[in-house]
Amino acid sequence: RRSLLKKILEENGFARAIEAHNGISAIVANNVIVNPGKTNFDAIWISSLTESAAKGQPDIELMGLDSRLATVNQILDVTNKPIIVDGDTGGDPNTFEYFVRKAESLGVSAVIIEDKVYPKRNSLDLNAKQILEDPKIFANKIKRGKNVLLTDNFMIIARIESLIAGKDVNDAIGRARQYLEAGADGIVIHSKSKSPNEVIEFARRYKELTSEI
Repeated sequence: RRSLLKKILEENGFARAIEAHNGISAIVANNVIVNPGKTNFDAIWISSLTESAAKGQPDIELMGLDSRLATVNQILDVTNKPIIVDGDTGGDPNTFEYFVRKAESLGVSAVIIEDKVYPKRNSLDLNAKQILEDPKIFANKIKRGKNVLLTDNFMIIARIESLIAGKDVNDAIGRARQYLEAGADGIVIHSKSKSPNEVIEFARRYKELTSEI
């Protein structure tokens, strides 16, 4: 099923994903039907926040990527939708190479990693200090992950945390450029503002950026 997510994106221009964090939640997610006779979700998103919470642990990369891979295996066993995995920061580049090779071999379609220093703190934690990784270091991690893949079907997506860390859209766009040039297959912009303005501004400028690259 590894290639399914790319196929959906190419055909529809978007994909709807629903979150799961263990086997039983994945069975529910895989069979959600909103309209009679139509399943409305295209993919399953495995979140570090909910996986950690399901194990009674904080969302601070405490569980490790092997724990995430074990959860991936549980969910693959009981579902048939493409899988998108939250890879937190990805760890150091060697760890990230190991993770993407393992995830690719299992049949995962994509991993999303965020540009914070390891170990990350949950973006919604009001008491946590959010420290961003140097964009050149993070871009190199993306490049190394892409270089060890065996197929073109597995995607590495960069989640930009500039707005979470109190920086502006200029910082986010600068990071997006570096990550795309390093080989990222997509960009996620993250904001916790009650207003959509900064996300809309990023989207406008991101469209301009992708027309240049």
